Amino acid sequence: MVTTTKSAVTRQSILDAARAIFARRGYSGTSVKDIAEGLHVTRANFYYYFRDKQQLFIELGTETYRESLTVIREFDTMTAQPAIDEVLRWVQSYFGYLERNGAFVARSIGDSPDDPQFRATVKRLHQRAARTLGGYIVSRSTADVRSPLSLGMTVMAMLERSWFLVNTADVSISAASAARSNAEILTHLMR
Repeated sequence: MVTTTKSAVTRQSILDAARAIFARRGYSGTSVKDIAEGLHVTRANFYYYFRDKQQLFIELGTETYRESLTVIREFDTMTAQPAIDEVLRWVQSYFGYLERNGAFVARSIGDSPDDPQFRATVKRLHQRAARTLGGYIVSRSTADVRSPLSLGMTVMAMLERSWFLVNTADVSISAASAARSNAEILTHLMR
């Protein structure tokens, strides 16, 4: 049995509350006071766990990136010529990642710390994730694909936009239908 200390629970609660607030208000529209009030803790308690808002945001971004890479790596566990059901399970897994992190990711793309080093790191991590996914697709495809990075970025954009529209716009399709359509496109791409 794993026991979790109160300190670890409080820290994780701050991260979870901040993710939701950043998703709604963006980085620039969120203050430490907002996060503390949303969680009903003092600002002193916040500062016990995090140096500042930027450190918290970076930690959330790092956690989100690691989760995205875990889901992307699951793609490589599929067979060489995966059937649509296998691809659909992966798309559903990616949609699950977006359920947990999509609003934070979408909101933080245009509103993040104004720090050139931070932005360069984010760019590098996005490219690594896209290149990894594109490489997995290319290795299963007979198509003449010149850039795994571009392919990965395109597929990630397709998945994220589909999820976003189903969850935020008044469209008449379900998440299951969107996942199926994405899986069909990916399956055809790997033939």
